[in-house]
Amino acid sequence: MIRLAKLLSQKILSNKYGKKSVVDSIKLPNGKVYDWTYFICQPGAIIVSLTSDKKIILVKQYRYTLKSFTYENPAGSCHQNQSPESTATQELLEETGYVAPKLISLGSYYDLPNETNHQSQTFLALDCQLKETPKLDNEAEIYEELSIEIHPFLEIYNSLGQQNSLIKSSEHVAAIFLAHRYLTSKNLL
Repeated sequence: MIRLAKLLSQKILSNKYGKKSVVDSIKLPNGKVYDWTYFICQPGAIIVSLTSDKKIILVKQYRYTLKSFTYENPAGSCHQNQSPESTATQELLEETGYVAPKLISLGSYYDLPNETNHQSQTFLALDCQLKETPKLDNEAEIYEELSIEIHPFLEIYNSLGQQNSLIKSSEHVAAIFLAHRYLTSKNLL
């Protein structure tokens, strides 16, 4: 049982941009020594952002890891001592130029818990209004070729799981499902 493993040593491979790459050498109860590799990350926020006419604001950006463009909800990591709600407000404005009068929490969830401790708070932002041109942060966003696309929410929702779906990331799919459940329960669709 891995929960009973003893930590023999820990090596930090990298510690940049709020992400720490770690290799723990552990000894399992049966005596086997195993290297466990994982990431320690800051918590973050994902924002399903809708205009007053129920169109979803998506961020199209180049993801180096995939070597292609992805479509995602606005999202980002919390800076030290920053709340997920404050992060959501900041990321929505930075990445899209939009603001929302109110954020609705849809819950907090782990992503890939076998590989990272990353936890994202999911928010729904209704009646978003364009305030300014997006102002990307200086760390990575300025290199990721971000652009904004607006689509009918139900079109995106109904495409999930289909080959032609723009959304391919499971955490963003889940966020859209949560938003749909909320909107349906409040008769907002």
